[in-house]
Amino acid sequence: MQKSIKNYGCLVLVLIIFGLGGCADGNRGKLKRLHYNKENELRQNWQDYTVYYRGSALLYKFKDDRKIELDRRWVQVTSAAMMAESRIDESTWTQEIRGQNAALYGYLVQRAADVANVKIIDPKTVKLYYQYIRTSGGP
Repeated sequence: MQKSIKNYGCLVLVLIIFGLGGCADGNRGKLKRLHYNKENELRQNWQDYTVYYRGSALLYKFKDDRKIELDRRWVQVTSAAMMAESRIDESTWTQEIRGQNAALYGYLVQRAADVANVKIIDPKTVKLYYQYIRTSGGP
């Protein structure tokens, strides 16, 4: 009896490990955090990109045929005045947005406390999921 319980436990553990490994990469893109903050450089050259702003993040997409799908909270920055108003008042990270075959789609400058993920939709499309995390204040 003791031996069969031990064998059953090992089998379940192996299945869990392989199950998690199979789900780990699949159709997930990558956000690769840069070891330096590239925000100032991106702001100076913002017209070289298609730029989107969302309260606590800026997305700089390369002007090419690849697509980054965003939710409705993102607003395209179309003027220097809009760019000047799109400030993130807290500590930020700069991350590369990577899709299939590690193709670079652009950059995400985000508030360090927030969470972002990328999903590969097809060879030329990724979807960015962004979640604002409340760090202070009431309910």
